[in-house]
Amino acid sequence: MNSISQRGPSVFRTARLVFQCAAIIGVMAGPIEAMAQPNISGPSWFLVDGESGQVLAEHNADTPRQPASLTKLMTAYLVLGALKQGTLRWDEQVTVSAEDVRQVGKDESRMYLVPGQKAYVRDLVRGLIVASANDAALVLAHRVGGSISEFEVSMNDMARHLGMTESHFATPSGVTTPGNYSTAHDLATLSIRLTADFPEYYQFSSQQHFSYGSFSKRNKNWLLSSDPSVDGLKTGRTQAAGWCIVATARRNQADPSLERRVFAVVMDSPSSAQRIADAHRLIEYAYGSFKDFPSKLGHGIVTRPSGQIAQE
Repeated sequence: MNSISQRGPSVFRTARLVFQCAAIIGVMAGPIEAMAQPNISGPSWFLVDGESGQVLAEHNADTPRQPASLTKLMTAYLVLGALKQGTLRWDEQVTVSAEDVRQVGKDESRMYLVPGQKAYVRDLVRGLIVASANDAALVLAHRVGGSISEFEVSMNDMARHLGMTESHFATPSGVTTPGNYSTAHDLATLSIRLTADFPEYYQFSSQQHFSYGSFSKRNKNWLLSSDPSVDGLKTGRTQAAGWCIVATARRNQADPSLERRVFAVVMDSPSSAQRIADAHRLIEYAYGSFKDFPSKLGHGIVTRPSGQIAQE
């Protein structure tokens, strides 16, 4: 079995436990009729079982690409980590600096923060995840990192720690920036770890609407309204990145009885509607062609096929 190696110092106790147990995953194949592998329009995509980390299907998944606002998955990981460690509080009010909001273009997603305004951390996190607000990303990054540049250093340190070997972050928001890139494989790794370490993320990513003052916006993950099993994670779009999504669903499996979560990553799709359709095809394929058996471990390892879970 090949797995993503852990590098860098341990930061979270959960991370140590998961990676120490990397060689003992108990997911097996199930005797069900397989669906045909779906035709996906995006040039890079990845489908993984969230319980075992077993790769179910992939295409060009290790090709580095601009990730657009999928970058905010890492921003959220670090912010939620600060909240867990107590260096940041949900009810803390952060003063918005002119420097941070000045960096946000008029055509970028934002929650319309203004210099000198005091915003609660909880509202900023909601804006980051639900509305994909770039101003929220920068304000939170400045507060957690001390500066945007120091936060970016922490993003890359964490990427190495999580085993994201083909990623480099150069912005907390995901706006097109030289040196900001990731892969479908690495983003799936991050999504699994985000789920395991900070399940509270789903309190936000499952929300279909965001409002703040007079501003309101619908969550761009339209699967939230069309598939009740979908509860996250993140969408993104820039001209350089195309239309991107990391979608996850959680469904009950009848035989054997257990709850399964799967993750689908689609990068550089040609349209918003197509990324949604592609992600849903991958999710349906995962549940229609594979079956899990109970395992003794949690989440966090992404491995290439090894016979533990297989298409029938």
